[in-house]
Amino acid sequence: MSARSSAGELEKAVRPHADDIAIVASQFAQRGWAEGNAGNISVRLGAWPAVNTLLVKRANVRMRDLAHSPAAGLCVLRFGAGDRSYSVVPKGAKPSSELPTHVAVHDALARLRHHDRVVVHTHPTALITLTHLLPNPKQLVSRLLGAHTEGPLLLKDRLTAIRFLPPGSMALGRATAYAIEHTSAVIWPMHGIVAVGPTAVAALDLIELADKAAQIVLNLGSHAGLSPAQQKTIRKSSGLE
Repeated sequence: MSARSSAGELEKAVRPHADDIAIVASQFAQRGWAEGNAGNISVRLGAWPAVNTLLVKRANVRMRDLAHSPAAGLCVLRFGAGDRSYSVVPKGAKPSSELPTHVAVHDALARLRHHDRVVVHTHPTALITLTHLLPNPKQLVSRLLGAHTEGPLLLKDRLTAIRFLPPGSMALGRATAYAIEHTSAVIWPMHGIVAVGPTAVAALDLIELADKAAQIVLNLGSHAGLSPAQQKTIRKSSGLE
């Protein structure tokens, strides 16, 4: 493939998603959730797995630069049939180190919720801080859901946490994909969060909710927390139970 045709293919793949990706990349950078080249975004293209193609942030690309020029910070990966070998457009571009998680999560979403085509990962400060103080995943999620009235309404059954696993590992990818089968956002202790949605902005919504809840818990300490009965009342009054 010539350099010109490669650039054309990349531009064609990026164009429908450029604004969505730019908005979220800019928000990650502005909020301090993407230090250095941290964080990644991917979009599933075509009818996966019949068309095994992902649009993925390149390694060593800063979110602030991705926001300014999405095409310059992304690459297209074409996977071979029945395996996980892939070719890259443009040639020589290196995808994010968290690629194992993105591939595993997209596999799960294509099977179960094909409308969720975008996977994002970032490092929200308050959320990471709280994982140090509440290392038990169930306790962590319970406190987040009870932090304010939006939790029971908008995060219940959409947010979970897993145990610590090495960044970039296949084990982290498998654990995240399994969790995503039942939810839409997965907290990585001492690391960050992965969220999915039909767009990157929709995934950002979930991360904002989780990080706001974390900030409230940190501010209030042991005084924070809606009781389970209060949470149930909120959901019942909104017609969710």
